Amino acid sequence: MLMPPLIRKIEPGDVIGRCRTIRELGRGGVGTVYLATHQTLQIEVALKVLSPSLSLDNPALAERFIREAQLAARIRHPNVIAVMDAAHDESTGLYFIVMEYVGGGSLAWHLRNGPLPEAKALSIVTGIAHALAIAEESRIVHRDIKPENIMLDLRGTAKLADLGLAKHAIDSHLSLTLGGSFMGTPAYMSPEQARDAKVADTRDDIYSLGASFYECLTGEPPFQGETPYNIMSELLTKPSPKASDLRSDISVATDLICRKMMAKTRDLRYDDAHALLADLQIAQTYGDSGLDRLEASSFDEESSRARQQELSYGIETSSDGVYAAAEQQDNFPQPRFRAGTSMIPSRRANNDVFGAAALLIALVLVTTLLLAWAGPNHPLMFLKNEWALLSGKPMATAPPPKPTKEKEHSHIAQEHPAMALKKTEPEPQATAAENPPPDVAPAAPTNAVAISDLPPVVPIAQPADLFGDTNAPALNQTLPPAAIPAQVAQPDSAFAARDVAEKSLNADIVAPTGHAELLKAVGKRDEAQITPTTWTFFFFDKKAAGHARIVSVTGGQVGKTGEDLVDFASPYSERDILPEDKIQKDSSDALQIAQGFVPGVTVAGSEFTLDQQKNIGPAWKVILWTKNPEGEAHKLGEVTLRADSGAPNLIDLKP
Repeated sequence: MLMPPLIRKIEPGDVIGRCRTIRELGRGGVGTVYLATHQTLQIEVALKVLSPSLSLDNPALAERFIREAQLAARIRHPNVIAVMDAAHDESTGLYFIVMEYVGGGSLAWHLRNGPLPEAKALSIVTGIAHALAIAEESRIVHRDIKPENIMLDLRGTAKLADLGLAKHAIDSHLSLTLGGSFMGTPAYMSPEQARDAKVADTRDDIYSLGASFYECLTGEPPFQGETPYNIMSELLTKPSPKASDLRSDISVATDLICRKMMAKTRDLRYDDAHALLADLQIAQTYGDSGLDRLEASSFDEESSRARQQELSYGIETSSDGVYAAAEQQDNFPQPRFRAGTSMIPSRRANNDVFGAAALLIALVLVTTLLLAWAGPNHPLMFLKNEWALLSGKPMATAPPPKPTKEKEHSHIAQEHPAMALKKTEPEPQATAAENPPPDVAPAAPTNAVAISDLPPVVPIAQPADLFGDTNAPALNQTLPPAAIPAQVAQPDSAFAARDVAEKSLNADIVAPTGHAELLKAVGKRDEAQITPTTWTFFFFDKKAAGHARIVSVTGGQVGKTGEDLVDFASPYSERDILPEDKIQKDSSDALQIAQGFVPGVTVAGSEFTLDQQKNIGPAWKVILWTKNPEGEAHKLGEVTLRADSGAPNLIDLKP
């Protein structure tokens, strides 16, 4: 026979299971969490005790409590709080779960002092996205992601808590729903979950994580109200706010990712946690320079297209679909009408507007045709000429147009396509200084590129075994010189920036060789010059549990140190350390080699990544950019080069 649950308040020193309580850590809707000592393992743990009133009123609920703790125990990941034990204590009658204790406090506690730096917010959300990806693979939906359920350890690693209250896709009938009440926290739940928690899936967890991300960036939740019902009313009737409206210093990439996570309709959110994780990793590594790689980069376009589709059905929506129907019963939704308005569908009601717009377009078209017809031979010009002859005052004729620099040098652009990449400037008014006497040769235009300035093409025969790998792709283009002498590190080169970064590290991280163990180096594209001015280095730290110390150097100065930052996106091991004897080619060497593959094309920008490449070891990935005649930057492609010899391993360029 089971003992009735202990009704009195749990005091420090009480023993529940194998744990002796120390103090209370927090209370929730399901139970209370205590800091305790596991008497067998002699470690501190978090002890979660189910509320006695719940287990007394609903014994089946207590069984679900243990069942779902067993489900959560299946997940082992650095970004998920581990469940160590779960049982019913017969001596007290209490149901409890023993979990890993995380001593850094909850994210909600850290947000008491206001918003977080963008880099730290990105790192935390990336860590929880890892946890969601793992839960998704196990077909688990959390349904209550919020800052209170995101814990930070003493190293800053984010960990997701309370997976024990999650819903499993297979055993959904065993989910803990607090006796039928809605599951989740109104300020962070998605509109679909607010309507029916039973239909929640990973996309609803992504919304909740997006709402937590928004609070990390702005210091306040996206929707607020005096009661949960006020908050839910705001959630269901208003578009999701933009973090950039409250904080202008965050990157466009971060703002777009957060907006896509908090889209009011599921179809506009990320399909799964892996897609979200990919965007977060790009934003962490490249910032706005990787904007074109983001899935979220097309969010505004997708939102507009979805809104137009809803309008075609007579349904008015906001940009992120806030007024769209939650669930359509068929493939052809019927138009909806608002109370107190005309029963005419909005499509029909807008016919007058569309008709007026069509008439306006027609008038503009007719006017354009008349202006085009008004050439030198049209009837009005004929009458003006006749009047001028009769009056003896001939009309002044405009001088012929002066050839532009583009026409003067068109033969050069035809011979050298790189010339077309230089944007020409308007021809200034000619002066005496600009029109030298006949015996002085005219000066070359300042905005033109001399043929002698173009990089020389050096035909080199391809070596018999250039790659040292029989499976490597063959090259069908002329190669630059294979051996380029090592150069002295330039001010903006990777080697020079690395020396600066290493001076900011603790002495115990720097090896006796004088260098810290390097995992990865990233050079972001600078729109003002060809080579990067900002370099980010990931250094291995044995004391950081396999994470990386991140240091950014901009213009030769340390802009951000990684003593309190870790790379959640990529846990490292010692095998990921780049061997020093294999890092021989600086970024300037790699750029020179890469430029040799696009002879005659002016390179207007570059970005670099140095890390381990499969089968070849340390390698440079160089991405080249150029500009079209309008001055717009576009990507030429990328080249992968061995870091020791500079030999190419992969070329994907479109000159």
